[in-house]
Amino acid sequence: MLRWFKVCKADELSAGKARSISLYGRPFAVFNVDGELFGIDGACRHAKANLAYGKLEGEIVECFMHGWRYNVKTGECLTHDYGRVKQHPVKIEADSIWIGVDWPPTDS
Repeated sequence: MLRWFKVCKADELSAGKARSISLYGRPFAVFNVDGELFGIDGACRHAKANLAYGKLEGEIVECFMHGWRYNVKTGECLTHDYGRVKQHPVKIEADSIWIGVDWPPTDS
């Protein structure tokens, strides 16, 4: 079952930026790519660093810890085939950004 969680106010996430929310002890990240929002599991598959703190260039985020790169639109890892992260739906409602997460949580 999908549950929605508030990440931040819509005006707090400008283009080229990311925000993170921790749910169930795991980080989730929302990225603003030229005004379009994308949600993914926030933990890098390599060392679990929070991808929201990485460098976002276009639709590619580079993990700040060891440089693994991910496409935030697809969850695809560009560094290793096995590194894909799960995508999550994102919506704007009541002037806030929300991320949809499965409950109970499922492994990615």
